[in-house]
Amino acid sequence: MKFEEIVGHQALKQQLIDTIRHNRVSHSQLFYGPEGNGALALAIAYAQYLLCENPSERDSCGTCSSCKQMASFNYPDLHFVYPIAKQGKSTSKVFSTDFLSDWKQMVQKDLYFSIYGWLEALGVQNKQAQIGVDESAQMLRKLQLKSYSGKHKVMILWMPERMNASASNKLLKLLEEPPQKTLFIFVSEDPDSLLKTITSRCQKVFIPKFTFNETHAFLQREENLESGPAQVIARMADGNLAQAKRLAEKAETYSDYAKLFSHWVRSCFTADLKQIIGWAEECGKFDREKIKHFLSFCSQTFRDSLNIHYKTLEDFNQIFQEVNFELSKFAPFVHVGNTPRILQDLDVAAYDIGRNANPKIVLTDLSLNMARHLRIKP
Repeated sequence: MKFEEIVGHQALKQQLIDTIRHNRVSHSQLFYGPEGNGALALAIAYAQYLLCENPSERDSCGTCSSCKQMASFNYPDLHFVYPIAKQGKSTSKVFSTDFLSDWKQMVQKDLYFSIYGWLEALGVQNKQAQIGVDESAQMLRKLQLKSYSGKHKVMILWMPERMNASASNKLLKLLEEPPQKTLFIFVSEDPDSLLKTITSRCQKVFIPKFTFNETHAFLQREENLESGPAQVIARMADGNLAQAKRLAEKAETYSDYAKLFSHWVRSCFTADLKQIIGWAEECGKFDREKIKHFLSFCSQTFRDSLNIHYKTLEDFNQIFQEVNFELSKFAPFVHVGNTPRILQDLDVAAYDIGRNANPKIVLTDLSLNMARHLRIKP
């Protein structure tokens, strides 16, 4: 995987390249940041550049034998460790290598997947996945072997916060006396959950979330979305490409959501009880996940309206323009005096729906509260 294949993070990519070119590669590094930030992809690209036979000033060559092996994840000195869970009722020990083919398929298909996406691919999303002590022992055995290529051995640990206490302590001993020419890259979303004695031995690299423009461009290029739906999803995803890809699967619903939203707020603003009840009945027929997704769409729309009101965001939303609803005209009714209450009520409604409350009752109550909130003057 080359750096050029990864969205954004241009300055960070060059920073990582410079550490290798100037021979400042720390034996333990911690790539951390929020979900969907591309940290795993950067770690793999960093390892490929380190092992490349003909690297340029900006990227690995992609054509040498090392790069070709890295592209198929068959490089003998590249190892992965990730959270796993036993499938079925098996009592035998399991290791990351038992799921290596699944891991390769996952990474080749999606560079920005989340822990839930990984567990869903394994069919164990309802189990508590972890990295156990037996995995740490196997890591030690692998790294004690001589390097196949004569270069670095690279161990990428994804989601190390899922290590249990015994595994963490065993790994700590390995970090205290690392094998020669070995590189550990921890890829974490919650580094505070790691042992302080582990993080203190790592060079830390913060990977920020993606910008709106990077997310928007990614959705248009990789997910083949039109600009309007891509803008909506980019706002809702908030720099998380894993979330953006999940939302993109439902992109065709956003025009319907815009119609529902515009009809809803007009009914609330006029306090038309008949229309409010009709709207609640219509939405109440959706499955619960769709209702929660729609409420999330509503929350983001109110946030955008607030920003438009205070001139920190332009009225760009093509989805609403298609249904003849202008956020710029709606925005004056969304302000600091009512937005916190509106967002809180939407969160409570989504929670209640998830707890199997009656959708029609929840949505009717939400609408009556919304009617009051929209009448609050700035």
